[in-house]
Amino acid sequence: MARKTKEEAAETRAKILMAALDLFTEKGYSHATLGSIAKRIGMTRGAVYWHFDGKPALLAALMDHVHAKKETWVESQVPDIQTLEELRSTFILFARVVETDPVIRKFEFFLNYQMEWSEELLVETQKKLNELRKSPLEDFRNCFNAPAIVERLRPGVNLDQLVVTLASFWCGASKISLGRHCLGADFGHCSDDDLQLLGGINFEETVKNGFDLIMGGILKEESGNE
Repeated sequence: MARKTKEEAAETRAKILMAALDLFTEKGYSHATLGSIAKRIGMTRGAVYWHFDGKPALLAALMDHVHAKKETWVESQVPDIQTLEELRSTFILFARVVETDPVIRKFEFFLNYQMEWSEELLVETQKKLNELRKSPLEDFRNCFNAPAIVERLRPGVNLDQLVVTLASFWCGASKISLGRHCLGADFGHCSDDDLQLLGGINFEETVKNGFDLIMGGILKEESGNE
């Protein structure tokens, strides 16, 4: 009975998160309420509060849920990153799952193009995320401790700067790629060439090429990417 109750609670929590994602994208974060989220799935407001103590906590949990969903899928393909080739494959797989999974793509689009961030919300959300899990950047940074990766880097490479560079590239490439789906975007000042470029972006190829360019600048000459 306890197991069933735990599973039911997990299912309810997942329903709340998906209803929240729908309403956040339809109405905007600031206009969606816990009451409207509860109504969407036939629950009481109090039942939603039982799982989440407010919208920042709900947003943080949604961010964690999507991140875990991405990680689970990618790790099923590359269980453990020990080589540079495995790290490269992981980058490409993350791009692929964003492109192919509708829930993940919807969330990433919301976060990049629809979310109304404020300093207060950023602080509160980060606090909630810290309670849920450690930073994905910390996980990413740990990949570069693998001996087979370290030995292929040039001496003196600043790993912290490398991680930030790769993460920044990912964020920029992701936003540009997701912009293809931004039907409400103002393209009034875009040329035909700009629109053609946006329409022709392949996120997976962009990530693959960008990773190779960045890593190519800090690898030992005798160990170029294949």
